[in-house]
Amino acid sequence: MYRGKGVEIDVDGSWRADKVGYGLVVRRDGAEIYREGGLVPAEDADLSQHRQIGGEIYAVVQAVRWCARAGVTDCTLYHDYEGLARWATGEWKARTPLTRRYVAFLQKAPVRITWVKVPAHQGLHWNEVANQIAQAAVAET
Repeated sequence: MYRGKGVEIDVDGSWRADKVGYGLVVRRDGAEIYREGGLVPAEDADLSQHRQIGGEIYAVVQAVRWCARAGVTDCTLYHDYEGLARWATGEWKARTPLTRRYVAFLQKAPVRITWVKVPAHQGLHWNEVANQIAQAAVAET
């Protein structure tokens, strides 16, 4: 288990044929220390209705949960969907039940997040890895 102050995390989501996937990669000092991905729970209709955005949100939630388990108090979170940070910081109003739940979760999280928006599908290595993990989840039958 990693016990430290800060890490960098890339997150992404994917949607295909009514399946929503997520992916995340955690690194410290440029080296990968953890990765996770899969299908978001089918019983969470809010996530499914939001397609890949549901996957993006789930990836952030799972990243924060990992940080809490690992004793990480600060992270830099790289994302390619603008809404993740905008809802979290209050720049965008959380209007749907899903986004309100997301904001409430982050407000209680024991992790300080520095949000960094990156361009999607531009060859940024860690963003592409998170994307590949999310896409692999929805590609499985």
